[in-house]
Amino acid sequence: MKLLSIEEAAETLRTSKVTLRRMVKAGTISYRRLGTGGKNTRIFFTPGDLEAYLEAALVSAKAVKEIDHD
Repeated sequence: MKLLSIEEAAETLRTSKVTLRRMVKAGTISYRRLGTGGKNTRIFFTPGDLEAYLEAALVSAKAVKEIDHD
């Protein structure tokens, strides 16, 4: 299983590390927590975590048309 650091995941999602950390805190993206606890704990993401987030964020073309007509 490939694990991506916060830096790598933020780059993949084309967002900042700060935004990604906010998403983690808000519970809008899944992640893996590894380490012994406290400051030794690090957050990682799998490609599947990022794909699931992107799928959940998908806006259909129909929804875009509905937004444009409002």
